[in-house]
Amino acid sequence: MAQIYQYAVAALFIDAVIIFFYFQKRSLPTFQNIVFFVILSVVTLNTVAELGAGYMEEHLSSFSIGTAYIIECLYFTFNLTFGVLFTIYNLSAFDIYGRLNKKSIRIVQSVILFPYCFFLISVWLTPLLHNYINLVFTFDYVNGYQRGRNFWFYGLCSTKAFFIIFSFAIILCFNRYIARSKMQIMYFFIVTMSVTSLMQLFNYGLLIESFGMSLVTLVYFFFIQKPEEMVDSSTDTLNQSALQRMLRYNLAVGRRFYCVAVFIDDTMFIANTFGIPKLNAFLTDAGNFLKQNFSYANVFSRQQGCFCILLRESDEEALNRVITLLNNRFQKAWVRENVELKLYIRLCIIDCPKDAESPEEIMDIINMISSDERYRQSVVFASEIDLKYRRRTICIEHCLRNGLTENRFDVFYQPIWSTAEKKLIGAEALIRLKDETGHFISPEDFIPIAEKTGAILRIGEYVFESVCLALSQIDVEAYGIKKIDINLSVAQCMQEILAEQILKINSIYKIPPSIINLEITETAAAHTPEILLKNMQDLADAGFELSLDDYGSGYSNMSYMLNLPFKMIKIDKYIVWAAFTDKRAEKALAATIKMIKEIGMTVLAEGVETPEQAEWLTASGCDYLQGFYYSRPIPKKEFLSIMLDNKKGDANAD
Repeated sequence: MAQIYQYAVAALFIDAVIIFFYFQKRSLPTFQNIVFFVILSVVTLNTVAELGAGYMEEHLSSFSIGTAYIIECLYFTFNLTFGVLFTIYNLSAFDIYGRLNKKSIRIVQSVILFPYCFFLISVWLTPLLHNYINLVFTFDYVNGYQRGRNFWFYGLCSTKAFFIIFSFAIILCFNRYIARSKMQIMYFFIVTMSVTSLMQLFNYGLLIESFGMSLVTLVYFFFIQKPEEMVDSSTDTLNQSALQRMLRYNLAVGRRFYCVAVFIDDTMFIANTFGIPKLNAFLTDAGNFLKQNFSYANVFSRQQGCFCILLRESDEEALNRVITLLNNRFQKAWVRENVELKLYIRLCIIDCPKDAESPEEIMDIINMISSDERYRQSVVFASEIDLKYRRRTICIEHCLRNGLTENRFDVFYQPIWSTAEKKLIGAEALIRLKDETGHFISPEDFIPIAEKTGAILRIGEYVFESVCLALSQIDVEAYGIKKIDINLSVAQCMQEILAEQILKINSIYKIPPSIINLEITETAAAHTPEILLKNMQDLADAGFELSLDDYGSGYSNMSYMLNLPFKMIKIDKYIVWAAFTDKRAEKALAATIKMIKEIGMTVLAEGVETPEQAEWLTASGCDYLQGFYYSRPIPKKEFLSIMLDNKKGDANAD
């Protein structure tokens, strides 16, 4: 059959272009890059073998039968190997390996390698057994090249198709983790390889399959194979994205390794003193030192001033050598453009998967060591950390991070009793958070973490909007609701746009500001007096009631009551409880209530749990009482039911 070489020649040109640009880029020694280099080599050899086989078939009389068989076997070998390699590459490039467990990876490997090895053996048995059985193809001087119209040939073709379909099916299962642009490249791969393979299958002389392979490789090279996306530009090491992919892969295959986090302290001081360019220069020098002493593929820059090293040597002796090497170098000064500087480091050693079984757990440990003042020693082993506290903290951080999107948050209401009206007149809105099992996490546990991570800002906005939404859906007068207290966190009070945000949300739901009482802690008043004063004045002018929360638990500065526009003071529950166990505390509380009343403010006492406490606080002049004696914090529906019953009770009494 006459051979049409144009497509194969074009494929060879494309291969040359890819090779030229490939070596213009720096190739990082990662698994994905290594596989791509092998693919590029196989695609080029496949094109050469296809051209050679086509020429040989047209001039068979010039070659020996043995040579013809070898060239044809090489072509089929490269052709079949391309399918296997691209399947492996797709699973790596689309980060599928890291999302499978060890058992699943073994199954995938078996599904790929078994048919590959089976038909590869059949290809090379073809010349050895051609006198006895017709396998994939035959050669003779009379009939030339003939395909085997049997199980072996069509099985080989089906295997190549299987590799394409199999990798596509797995990637489709994880498409929610994959960018749309990458999925489009995968579709291009499927269509191109299917069309060119079928065209050559039904028209053997048209050497177009190698063109399809080269075209797909070219598109992958420019749109998927981007090593620069894995590099941290400031330190010239692999970045956090590369670190997470490597962690996922190592953990997925069940490999034991150490993750050594290197924290360089005082980076802010260096940046402020010498400038950010100089800081980056020193960090680049530190990164170069790590790359020289460890494999490039195992050194990562997680963030400014934090490097991670992955050590496959899992014995303690090798680990101790690494610790000694790092400490010895960083004890010496670093010199850059006549500036001499010592970089002080701390090390965190994580034995994986013993100490952490997922990339997220590893990152959480590193974050904890980086920010927790309890772990400031030169070397910290993850195994020595308070595991119960660590896991609980990690769990809470995950819940906070996904709380709003996964509907883990809810607003509860704790009713407030009016001593003058002798009935419930409102409630305090309190945030509640559920863990993954549906159990509530104590606010005392998650609020400090939320303040530390910044999640408290989203939580505060969520609570305020939830209350406004709830009030907008009912007739507040019909329920007898006269006030709802809402806490403002320290972080919220530090925002200059706090009043603007509150007024914007309130304008959407059109809630009378007088119903809402915004509670501000003494801590917030102490931290941000100027910003807080402006926000409070704007909110007070808009008609919101403002109260000083948890009075007595913080600085107890009289100036807050006198200089800020508070209308109510909330006595901290611990002060209330102390008054009923200590006579001096009782006198102090009575004097405090009297003082607050005399300067024209109302008083709310928290933590009321007994009728004796309620009676004494009422007699002492408290305007409002709140505590378990009246009700625990309850869901909105239950709170509204109580308020409705409370209102009906008043109507019946009248």
